[in-house]
Amino acid sequence: MDSPTPAELKARFPGFAAVADAVVQTALDEAALQVGGDWASQADLRLGRLLLAAHVLTLDGQGSGAEAATAAAGGFRRMRSGALELERIAEAGPGALDSTGYGRRFLELMRRNVPAVTVV
Repeated sequence: MDSPTPAELKARFPGFAAVADAVVQTALDEAALQVGGDWASQADLRLGRLLLAAHVLTLDGQGSGAEAATAAAGGFRRMRSGALELERIAEAGPGALDSTGYGRRFLELMRRNVPAVTVV
């Protein structure tokens, strides 16, 4: 399977249009390490790599979306200067897939495509 390109990610998710191709490619390479050939659907595998890369980019504060802006601000939902008021967003952990919309969509695809592991 051909890996998705930075141009494909930017076309699918326009919020990353201004992000440098090298940065997007790094996220796509990271996603390729985690989304492999064990997926049932090749189309879902491609979308999974795009979603996971978008999730990684968002957590890195890249892109123009509100989630990326929050990540770039250090995870703060609200900041004030006069009489300093900070409110941090509760996180499930670093890189938690449920912390971005892209990650939540990726989880849905992963559940559909990766066989569950049974431990005896």
